[in-house]
Amino acid sequence: MTHTLHRTGNLDSLKRDYVVLVMSCRGFNDKGAASKLVKALELMAKFNPVNLGDMKTGSVLSRGYNYRKIVEKATDTSILHAVYTDIGAVRKTLMALKEADLGMPVVVSGLYDQVARAVRMVGLKPHTVNISLGVWGRTDLLPKDSEVIDTLTMCGHALISRNLVYKLARDVKRERISPEEAARVIARCCSCGAFNPVRAAELVEGLSKTT
Repeated sequence: MTHTLHRTGNLDSLKRDYVVLVMSCRGFNDKGAASKLVKALELMAKFNPVNLGDMKTGSVLSRGYNYRKIVEKATDTSILHAVYTDIGAVRKTLMALKEADLGMPVVVSGLYDQVARAVRMVGLKPHTVNISLGVWGRTDLLPKDSEVIDTLTMCGHALISRNLVYKLARDVKRERISPEEAARVIARCCSCGAFNPVRAAELVEGLSKTT
């Protein structure tokens, strides 16, 4: 799974952005996986994620679901996401998932050195490592403001409009809306729950000062 791999930003910002994904493998261990995925979701929710969701049904921010609603809708092929702003919370989540031994694949996205250290500390060995090589091609067509690109890349399925980000930044500048409220509006576009609203609020606030 690489849809959370290409998040851009400076080092300080990316240190507060980690995604943990848990899913079954279709045709391998998906039959009867729903109960195991629900258990994984319960463990992920214990460590204060800033977003939580199932790509099949929606997130706490995209659909306004509460945690219990996501549990009720879980299926054998659910694709669960939890977003954390602290690598320590990621480490605790991985330890809890390791101890539960659910047999479900787990993917962690974030700064390589931070994630690698967390994995080692809980005694796990990664099966595969994917590294983003950046953006290639017609980069002149990208938004000129890094805050916009950093916000857009937090939705790996490209469901966020640059125009929405600019519009909300102007609203923040005019004090019509707070950065946190703006971030929640943007987060509704990302149905899978991989979007980081805390980081988005910081980015929109920064953009509001220059747009």
